Amino acid sequence: MFTGDNAVQSKLLYRGYQLEVRRAPSGWRVGIYPRTADLPILSRCEVIAVDQHEALVMAKHRVDGVISY
Repeated sequence: MFTGDNAVQSKLLYRGYQLEVRRAPSGWRVGIYPRTADLPILSRCEVIAVDQHEALVMAKHRVDGVISY
């Protein structure tokens, strides 16, 4: 999907999900991955935004949304 260097810039844990921040051609990509089998799998497991902070906020919002069900 992405070309060029998309190595993981940073990783963090949020409510049991691993968020992997990568540079993308159009900004920033955050992959969202459950760390345990009992967590819901997201229908879309990544977000893309121009700003790195915005991408992280969007990813956390997506996790919050799936956990609230």
